Amino acid sequence: MTDSEKRSISSCDEKLDGGGPILSILTSTSFALTSPDERSVFISARRKIDLVVVPLTTLLCRLIVNYALLTVFLSYLDRSNIGNAKVAGFQKDVGLTNWQYSVGLTVFYVGYIVIDIPSNLFTKKLGSNRHLPFCVFIWGIITICQGSVKNFGGYVTIRFMLGLAEGGLTPGLLIYIAGLYRRQDLQLRISLLYCATAMAGGFSGLLAAGIQQLDGVLGHKGWAWIFYLEGAATSILAILIYFFMPASAKDIKWLTPAEQSTYAKALQESWMEEEVGPLNLREAMSIVKDPQTLFLTVISFAIGCTLAGLAFFAAPVLKDLGYSSTKTQLLSVPPFAAAAVVSVFVAYLSDKYQQRSYACAFSSTIAAVGYAMFLASDNKHILYASVFLQVIGVYGTSPAVVAWITNNTWPHYKRATMVGFGIGINGTGSILSTWLFNDAPRYRKGTIINLSLSVTLTAVALATRAYYDGQNRKKVAIRASGQFDDSEESRKILGDAHPSFTYTL
Repeated sequence: MTDSEKRSISSCDEKLDGGGPILSILTSTSFALTSPDERSVFISARRKIDLVVVPLTTLLCRLIVNYALLTVFLSYLDRSNIGNAKVAGFQKDVGLTNWQYSVGLTVFYVGYIVIDIPSNLFTKKLGSNRHLPFCVFIWGIITICQGSVKNFGGYVTIRFMLGLAEGGLTPGLLIYIAGLYRRQDLQLRISLLYCATAMAGGFSGLLAAGIQQLDGVLGHKGWAWIFYLEGAATSILAILIYFFMPASAKDIKWLTPAEQSTYAKALQESWMEEEVGPLNLREAMSIVKDPQTLFLTVISFAIGCTLAGLAFFAAPVLKDLGYSSTKTQLLSVPPFAAAAVVSVFVAYLSDKYQQRSYACAFSSTIAAVGYAMFLASDNKHILYASVFLQVIGVYGTSPAVVAWITNNTWPHYKRATMVGFGIGINGTGSILSTWLFNDAPRYRKGTIINLSLSVTLTAVALATRAYYDGQNRKKVAIRASGQFDDSEESRKILGDAHPSFTYTL
């Protein structure tokens, strides 16, 4: 192990003094810059990036939310509002059977999957700061249209279009974040993204509880107002985001020249690059023969199924426990709020100790316990507590896996393809989920499958760790022998298989 690698490991526990709990988390450092002055400059640059990319405050734990996080928040607000609208009478008023309702949810993911990889390959070349707000703006407009659905055909068409609009957003945001931060800084920032989805799941229920009281205003149903108002808010804020979202770290005007150069050096040492060349299909297709693709496929499918189940069916599950529509919307808020807190804490530990596999296994085990409790009891209070564990576990697992994929694939077009592929597989799991929760009020089928997937996810995460550990040991032996080419050309050709690239466990 080189002196540089030792410094990187030994500095994992460093924090900048002062600034409050969240700032100390965001400014913790572990990097191979050579002098205290460089470290200080790097921390200053990263704080400025956080404060530009992260300006909006949430009410939950005084966390800082960045523009990308706000974008995800808005998107999941619209995604989860179909579940809230169902509670508010959407399915009944449009005349949809349970089968037709599930078809619409499925069609959403068809559009979502189709666009994932193509959009991700071109997002950075198009400019993330332009492409991503545009996706969200279109998405909000389509959501407004969803409020005017009158029949099954209109419902399916709108859901497919919404899937196309959203499909490029989540993987594009992950690539955007990966271009702004080092590998060891990623999970906390990605967790803030998923925190937004957790809060959107709860906040959407809170909004829906109030909005559905507009039932009959101007001749529109309460569920229609859910789509009108939440869609309009999404589009308006997307326009604001467009004017403030930086394309890359170097576009943040108040970084000094020293901060820009030092931060660029830190990204390079972390195998993260801001600039990319023309589309390289060889890089993109290299995931086909990479063994880690198989592991990540299983993990992504399991997460997709469990995550979509919570987004679409948490509110209906609570309603079937016997609560009123309004109380159901309100009861859906606390589990998602708790998940946001736990997700950030797990991400902080994962970044600090660079242990993605343990974060993933721990969180998915919590989810499994929640599913088991739901199956084993008829007590309302225990069932409600089980929903807490399910939401906490699932939303804690997702950022660990996404950070893991982003950490361990390089160069850019391989990473973009792998992230897009992972999100696409995630979508196939979501398609399965749309057909699982049709046996109210206990939803045993969906719960049993999600329990099985959570257990499988834990096992595969640990198996993936063993694979990465074995590859790292081989690379250490090669580096010790000195028998390898460490040129930039060799790195580009071999990518993450290069002996100098260390997989995150």
